[in-house]
Amino acid sequence: MSDAETKEWERLAFVAGRDGVSAAVAFAQQGSRQYTAAIREADSGGNQYGAAYRDSLLTSIRVYETYIEKNE
Repeated sequence: MSDAETKEWERLAFVAGRDGVSAAVAFAQQGSRQYTAAIREADSGGNQYGAAYRDSLLTSIRVYETYIEKNE
């Protein structure tokens, strides 16, 4: 597991511990949507945040999707 993956798992564990698993699932869903939109926007020539951070965003999306699948 990479450092980026570990940090996302730790972030989700923090949110779950503080606010509950359902809040962590909501956090993961929102993050996945936002990061996917950022990549899509960069791919279409818009804001380049998604291009600059593509690899880390894709890593986060994978962690979020796994978390959602395990906890929904």
